[in-house]
Amino acid sequence: MAPRAAQAMITAAAALLLIGQAMRHRPLELRRQLREVDAPAVGALEPAASAVAPAAARRSSPPPANRPPAPSPPPAPRPPSELALRSAADPSCNPTPHAGFSGGSLNWGMSFHVGTAQECCDACKAHARVCGAPGAGGRVYLNRSWEGKVSAERCAKTMTSNELGTHAAQACNVFVFCPTPPSAGGLCWSNDVWNHSSGECWLKSQAAPQRPHAGAFGAYPDAYRKKHRTAPEKVQWMSGALHPGPVTVDGPHWHW
Repeated sequence: MAPRAAQAMITAAAALLLIGQAMRHRPLELRRQLREVDAPAVGALEPAASAVAPAAARRSSPPPANRPPAPSPPPAPRPPSELALRSAADPSCNPTPHAGFSGGSLNWGMSFHVGTAQECCDACKAHARVCGAPGAGGRVYLNRSWEGKVSAERCAKTMTSNELGTHAAQACNVFVFCPTPPSAGGLCWSNDVWNHSSGECWLKSQAAPQRPHAGAFGAYPDAYRKKHRTAPEKVQWMSGALHPGPVTVDGPHWHW
């Protein structure tokens, strides 16, 4: 055989050998590529796992315990009544509900109206401050305002009481006020011939304001109400005394 022909045959045989080797490895490479295409990425499985986890946790968690209902909030406090507002006065006035204090009258209360017990107490204080001085008779101690009208109130020279009659005026140290609002009838009952109306303010003077004498105090006795058929269950007036400490009511001393 010629050398050139032999060389060609060797080259052809080598080529066939390489082709055979390539064909043997080709299926493995194809299978590897197919697995890479079909296999999902690792991160792609995470959302599904995280979505399943809460559901599994919900299924495995115990049911909630029976809890008592939350307590209801306390009811809002009721606003004070009109009667309470009209009867209120500061401690220096020693306001005393359901009380009619006695004493010498320094004014005519049926024509001396104010809006509240505090105003009545302030009028008593003004009287004591101005009218307690010697020779104060006739001096203005208060410009009282009522229903749009202003009245100049002057110091009286005398005062009158059921107990002592008429005598020289003294400084005011007790007062009596009718707090009944118009919405509740606007009257305060008294054992006399008058119809006493809401807002009446009587300025009075007693010898011992720390122990004010009360002609009426608290609830009317049953026997009293049987005799006086129009009397209410309790005294409708309220009173006060100008005294630095607490007072002790001397009474009631009912006028039968």
